[in-house]
Amino acid sequence: MRRKLKRLGKVLGQIYVVVCAVLWSIQGFFIFRPDTFENLVPPPSTIEYEIVVDEAKDIKSRGYLVNPTLPGPVILFFGGRGDDALGYTYMMEDLNVPVVLPNYRGHGKSDGRPSERTTIADAMITLHMVREQFPNRPVVLMGDSIGSAVAIRIVDSNIAGMVLVSPFRSLADVANRSLLRIVPLRLIMRHKFDTRSKLDSLPDKVLVVYSKNDEIILAKETERVLERIPQADLVIDNEEHAFIIGDNLHRIRQWLVQNFESIGTHHGRGP
Repeated sequence: MRRKLKRLGKVLGQIYVVVCAVLWSIQGFFIFRPDTFENLVPPPSTIEYEIVVDEAKDIKSRGYLVNPTLPGPVILFFGGRGDDALGYTYMMEDLNVPVVLPNYRGHGKSDGRPSERTTIADAMITLHMVREQFPNRPVVLMGDSIGSAVAIRIVDSNIAGMVLVSPFRSLADVANRSLLRIVPLRLIMRHKFDTRSKLDSLPDKVLVVYSKNDEIILAKETERVLERIPQADLVIDNEEHAFIIGDNLHRIRQWLVQNFESIGTHHGRGP
């Protein structure tokens, strides 16, 4: 009997190792599922741009600049998992300020394959571009879901404000529920998007938008983030994950108007 139990334990151990190895190898597929809107035409106020993010491999990041001539702060926006930035252009137009929307590698028209390392590095290059193109203008970082982690990771002391939609501590914390609890997520995750080390460095002006019914980034996960950013203004919704940003765009616009000067009256399609 003891020998059978020992053999069973060995088999279960091998299965456990295999499961961890499989999760390690395929996680990129679940985290990054690039999408492209081939037939969507951006709004007339949009300019397409491209910047080289890896000279050695000639990899270019391609994105969109909405409302380039309007006054007010400049928003650098990072989209959610798998999203083509083109899909956000109509929403961002309604904010009535300039908005820069980069695509992660492999998303939209951007070259290359995405990873956490390249995503953060490219975001910092894009932030540098924004500051060159809009000198002496306040820059607001904005992120939706995984984009909130990108925004948090590149924040510095010169960022004027942040808008975070469904922020989280790390992808390991997001995934640490149900059966995934049996594996050492913090050890096997290659793309952690861990924001915890930067949460104490966020600016005074922060807006956090989240939903009590978010099925992807649970409300209790975002509330753990909020413990570290007591200065944040809050918008709490009851929408599903995919609809949170669109449902609250008018509240985001109101927050921008209240916190930054020279934002014009609404001219877009939203409420």
